[in-house]
Amino acid sequence: MSDPSLTHTNKKTGKRETNAYLKNEVKKAENRLTRNGAAITSGRVIAEQTFGFWTDLFEVHHYRLLGGRPIQIFAALPSKYGRKEILQELHLIRRFRNRINHNEPICFHQNQIDFSTAEAVHHSIISIFSWIDPRTLQFINELDTVNQVIAAGKSL
Repeated sequence: MSDPSLTHTNKKTGKRETNAYLKNEVKKAENRLTRNGAAITSGRVIAEQTFGFWTDLFEVHHYRLLGGRPIQIFAALPSKYGRKEILQELHLIRRFRNRINHNEPICFHQNQIDFSTAEAVHHSIISIFSWIDPRTLQFINELDTVNQVIAAGKSL
C-alpha cells in the first residue's frame, strides 16, 4: 500500500497513478546487492542509491511523506533556506552532471567559451557541502582546483 500523497491522476490518460520511485529504487538496490552476494544492510542500500534518489527526497510529495526529515542532514542551512532551495541546487548539479555523462558541451554557449554554468554548479556544490558541515570546506579547499582551471580557460 502506498501513501495517498503519492497517488495522482495522469492528465494525459486520466488514470490514477502512484509514484513509487523511492520504493522502487530501494528494491533495485536490494536486488543489486543480492545479485552481488552482499548482505542487505541499511548502509549498503543507502550507498547504492543514485543522485536522482537523493534529489527526489526533496520533491514536495516525498518530503512531506518523510515528515521533512531529509532536511536534517543540512545542519548548517542558512535561515530563510529550506527544501525548495536545496532542491534547486541539487537539480542544477544533477543536470550538469548528466550533461557531462552524456558528453555534452559544458563550457560553451553558441560559439563562445562560457564558464558561467560551471561556476554556478561549483558554487552549488560548495554550498551543499557547507550546509551539511562547514568543516568540510577546509578539506575541499585543499583539493579544489576548479577556479584555477576556469581562470586558465578564460585566459585562452
